[in-house]
Amino acid sequence: GHIDGFKYSKALKEKAEEGLVWNDETLAAFLAGPKKYIKKTKMGFAGLKKDADIEAVIAYLATFTAD
Repeated sequence: GHIDGFKYSKALKEKAEEGLVWNDETLAAFLAGPKKYIKKTKMGFAGLKKDADIEAVIAYLATFTAD
């Protein structure tokens, strides 16, 4: 997903152009290590260490999905 007007990093835009689809698996990998998953991202977030925390974030985000 994306939000119009948000200034995404070049690295994230390139991943989108390559066909990145956010699902539980890709989001979990990103949340565990943003800079490992998308090289050269400007993300200032180091990642989550605990699988339970990653699962909780994904479950929370799932509450916002449209049917």
